[in-house]
Amino acid sequence: MQLLKRVLFIVATVSLLMGCATVSEKNYKLAQQNMAKGDFAQAFDRAADALQANIHNHKAIAFFPAVADSAYEQKFSEIEQAKAAGERDSVAYAYDRIISMNRSLSTIQTSLAAYASTVRLTKVKRAAMNRVLALPGFDVTGSREEAYERAAAGHYANADSHAASKSYRQASHEYKQALSFIAGYRDAVLLAAKTKRLADLADAKKSYRQGQQAVRNHQLRAAAQAFVKAESFVHGFRDAHALAAKYKMIADQEDALANYREGERLADEHQYRAAASAFERALSFVPHYRDADALAVHYTDLANREDARRLYRKGERLMDRQDFDQAARAFDQADGFVPGFRNARELAARARSFIAPEHFELRNLVQESVRHGIPLHWLHDVHHGHTEHVKVATIRVIRQGRFNEFREFWPYRLRVSGSCELEISKDNEQQRSFDAVVDYRIFRDDFGDWKATFR
Repeated sequence: MQLLKRVLFIVATVSLLMGCATVSEKNYKLAQQNMAKGDFAQAFDRAADALQANIHNHKAIAFFPAVADSAYEQKFSEIEQAKAAGERDSVAYAYDRIISMNRSLSTIQTSLAAYASTVRLTKVKRAAMNRVLALPGFDVTGSREEAYERAAAGHYANADSHAASKSYRQASHEYKQALSFIAGYRDAVLLAAKTKRLADLADAKKSYRQGQQAVRNHQLRAAAQAFVKAESFVHGFRDAHALAAKYKMIADQEDALANYREGERLADEHQYRAAASAFERALSFVPHYRDADALAVHYTDLANREDARRLYRKGERLMDRQDFDQAARAFDQADGFVPGFRNARELAARARSFIAPEHFELRNLVQESVRHGIPLHWLHDVHHGHTEHVKVATIRVIRQGRFNEFREFWPYRLRVSGSCELEISKDNEQQRSFDAVVDYRIFRDDFGDWKATFR
């Protein structure tokens, strides 16, 4: 039992190490690709992931110093460019990135120092490790704090400018941006809330005026929506809530009436499906409007029956054309509109039973039909003997006739080729091939299975 536990432990350990090695190798290759593209920060991340997955990855160890130097250099260059462009937020975020890289470097150096003290290595590998261990981090904590202060100050100044021009929504956003860099920056919390209230009040007034104008233009649905919007900015703003409800009710009544009349017009034109939809739309505005419930049901039923009759007739026409697949679909659809419509369900099943077999089925049917042998004339120059062990190699449809609906079979003229054993006498058996044109009838037996007979 102890031996089994040791074996299982070793197997589990090896599996884990192999999995780590696979992840490490994958990230190492991605780091190489990013390095080649000049995306040094991404290359740094992938190389760090490779070493964190497997600190024994000596290819990644040798690769890491060049990646780290390039990544730090690129980040400091980006900071200088952002400063020159006055992009305070970018400067702050770049310092965050450097601090994150420092943490990754520190973690790798700690793991590598522990690993280096336990193994014997070649001079080349030891030198590569020492280069990683000697990599300096960059203390940018003070610079980051200064950058955050400048970013917050910049957003605060922008907010003041927007507030002075009464662009209160933009001002509130800028005060919140300042707070995203330094929580509690000056009085930004109070000013963000104040400018939001002013922006909400201004938008509420604007929406209220739009609602009044829409009423004057008799655009009552738009008026109701404008008053709802005013209420959404400032809860309880004037009488916006009451006006929204009032004009919505009037608009609903008008739209219900318009759709009801549209339904009556469509019904007079015998467009029953469209009429039913119009009555349903009327109900969506005003539940139980007049007798729209009953009319929607009535014209839906008429439309269903009309569609069922149309599809039933279509199925009959398709049956006459021997397009049995589409006929079955038409009969199914007729029964779907009106369950139990005439004998649509039975005709759908009948049409499906007439659909000709696929080619692979046809080949299997032909093979089954020669199970007891083939006629000698299939062999052309043979006049006596008995065939057995027939194997059909290929069949080709030369002609497919019309389905015989009276006797319910498909007539085919097939070219059939294959091989068989010809027994001429008890001790005289020959392997023969055949290639013959044969007339077949394909039909269903009493159990609904396809059968084939040759003539």
